Amino acid sequence: MAKEYKMVIAVGNPSSKKTYKVELDLDGAQPLFGKKIGQEFNGELIGLDGYKLKITGGSDLSGFPMQKGIEGSGKKRVLLSVSSLGFRSRRYHSVPKGEGAKKKLKETRKGERRRKSIRGNTISDSIRQINCIVTKAGKATPEKLLGLEAKLEVEAPKEEKPVESKSPKEEKPVESKAESKDETPEEKK
Repeated sequence: MAKEYKMVIAVGNPSSKKTYKVELDLDGAQPLFGKKIGQEFNGELIGLDGYKLKITGGSDLSGFPMQKGIEGSGKKRVLLSVSSLGFRSRRYHSVPKGEGAKKKLKETRKGERRRKSIRGNTISDSIRQINCIVTKAGKATPEKLLGLEAKLEVEAPKEEKPVESKSPKEEKPVESKAESKDETPEEKK
């Protein structure tokens, strides 16, 4: 049995500094196939009427990132240098037991390059996440258009009511030594 196709679109709004997640099925994602990194499209395709969005990147199901300079939609092994997309400049390595069994951070050598797998810049059915930014905002807020505003209002009353729990220690009064000394022998009987 095949898994359902879901594409996640992360829409970043620079004016509010928030990111919104929109999930699409195969039919909803079909109009985005063939678009490249850097292209703009109407937000109506994902439910943001009046918005213009710019594609900034993405990744496939395995997590391989898309890179703007590689044409096509397939995976390619590319030689990357430090500060390239998909290249982590530091990595952990194990230290022999005599020096301690910790993992230490090994710095990348100057001029080091590595061959890594990268996706091309074209969106296809193998892409599972697309990153976008808002270039032109519409009249309504994204929360209202995506239906997130109603969810926030429903969750808010639950957070306002703090639940106070009483522990058994709080219920019993604790007598101090000073109080017990003040008692007379008649009160103890």
